Order: sequence, then structure tokens, then C-alpha cells
Amino acid sequence: MKNILLSGASGGLGLHLAKKLLEENYFVILHYYQNASEVLKLHQEYPDQTICIQADLRNEEEIYKIQKFLKNKNIFLDVLINNAAIDHVSDLDKKDFSTFLNVFSLNTLAPFLLMKLFGNEINERSGAIVNISSDNTLDKYDPRTMEYDVSKSGLNILAKDFALEYPNAHINTLLFGWLDTPMNDIPEDMKKFISFVSLDRAVDEILKMINSKETGKVKVIQK
Repeated sequence: MKNILLSGASGGLGLHLAKKLLEENYFVILHYYQNASEVLKLHQEYPDQTICIQADLRNEEEIYKIQKFLKNKNIFLDVLINNAAIDHVSDLDKKDFSTFLNVFSLNTLAPFLLMKLFGNEINERSGAIVNISSDNTLDKYDPRTMEYDVSKSGLNILAKDFALEYPNAHINTLLFGWLDTPMNDIPEDMKKFISFVSLDRAVDEILKMINSKETGKVKVIQK
């Protein structure tokens, strides 16, 4: 049974993915920040396949606590999925250092540190790292989502760099188009005009990447 650390497992794509991973008989470390209810339900349903870990990944020390916790449990990772993310939608005059740092800390710096801390053991086990990014980083620019777009562009580059550092690991990035998750906060009457990537397809693409022998790839997933 392979061990997977999934960040942002409490809702949206993360929760959908967590359920599928458990059905596929992976052991899943379910990370969450504030919303514990759904991950605790999964733990009750799969007590022998899950561990729940609460952490604010914008805080460096809390990331180190995850590493220490897993080490004390003698759990070594085969797979890391960097899924946790936030955005900040506003006009340019509402953006400043603090809005950038808040988004950048979770979307870019947290994956950097997680890949650095767990990269060696994943490399030794010929495992995988899958980074969840966005096609906003290519040609869907919008000044209102500037922080998110810049942070995910950084994540794309990190995956390339770490793929060079850990050649036996399979480190890849998926750039998704619109996903119908709470992060988007789109009015229901507007959704009919948007071409969403289904959560089922997104999960299938992540599972393919977990088992891929490629590395350093950036794959765009659009409807």
C-alpha cells in the first residue's frame, strides 16, 4: 500500500480525490486547515487507510511539524500531491504586499518546502510528486487574479527544478482549466456559460500522473 500526503483534502478537488485514492487502496495522509468535518468522516470510514493532519501551510513551522509527525509514525511517502491553494480576487488598487504574500505562501512556498522535506524519500522509493496548477499561468491572464496566477506560475517552475534534483522521482504538474469548486465562487446562473473540467476527469488525470514514469512535465487539462 503506497503512502500519499494530500494537501487540501477537506473540500473541492482535494476531497473528491481523497475518496478515489481510498477506493484505490492507497494510504492517505489527509491534510486540512480549518474544515475538519469531511476528512474526519473519511477517517471514520477508512480508519486503517487514513491519518488526518491539521496545519496552516502558510506557516513554515507547521510544515516541519508534519514532517516530524510522520517520522515519529515511521511513515515514509511514496507520493506527495500539492493541492492546497487559495486565491485573492480584487481590483488592482486593492492588492498589496500582504495579499501577494498570503497567496504565495500557500500556493508556492508550501509546495517548495514539502518537496524539499520529502523529496529524498520519494526519490529513494521512485515515487511521485504531483503539483496542481492552473491554465491561468499560460494564456488566461486576469489582473483580478494576479496573485493566484503568479503563485501558480512559480509552482510550474518549482516542479521542473525539483525534477532535476530528484531524478528517480516522477515530478509533474497539471494545469487545469475551470474546476467547479468553492474556490471559484461563481454564481450558479453564470456556470452554464463556462466549460468546466469535471472533477472525475481531474481525478483521473492525477491518478495517471501518480503512476506515470515521466518527469518534469507540465500538462494542460482543459475541456
